[in-house]
Amino acid sequence: MSFNSFDPLGDEEREWLRARPQRSNVRRMWFAVLVLVVILIGLWWLIFRGLFQGDELTKVPTPSTTISAQPPKSTQPAASSFSSAERRQISDAREALNAWGEFAVSGDLSKLGDTFWKEGLQYQKLVKEAPGLQSKNSGPPPYKFALTPSQVLDASGGQRIVRGTVKVSRPGERTQSFQWDVYLRRVPDSNPEQWRLWTVANTPK
Repeated sequence: MSFNSFDPLGDEEREWLRARPQRSNVRRMWFAVLVLVVILIGLWWLIFRGLFQGDELTKVPTPSTTISAQPPKSTQPAASSFSSAERRQISDAREALNAWGEFAVSGDLSKLGDTFWKEGLQYQKLVKEAPGLQSKNSGPPPYKFALTPSQVLDASGGQRIVRGTVKVSRPGERTQSFQWDVYLRRVPDSNPEQWRLWTVANTPK
């Protein structure tokens, strides 16, 4: 008898062994499918919880509906909040300040024109400053006095006060900001009304 030809397995055992790996592969495939389904359910649940908070849908704006950042609103009153008479007074105050900017680089009192009262307190101060400015002769460009009004108030003697922020600037120099009360007096019998600068004072705190 040859031991090399001995086969302890019958035909049925041999068929069972051949079928077993196939069944294992099927089980692995179903297990992988089950794991994938569980992962998909988990992802869906996370997305669902992320979109809903407190039973309310969280709005996620699309690019077309996203509101861009807006600059802060100005606290200064709009021009329409002033009456026509007040706008005229503001305009005359600005004209006087612009003339002051021309004077500041030349010391030429004629630059002030008819925007200042010659007997006014501020004009008299500028008369004293004129010689020094003339010798310095800074030349153009002039200073810019930018007035942003906040109020127009009545004052004694029929005067008006244009209260606001005045920023003084000139190329190459640091911009300065002041809180000023610009006192105006009306030119008698002027029609339309004309106002000239009398003096300037720091706004009371």
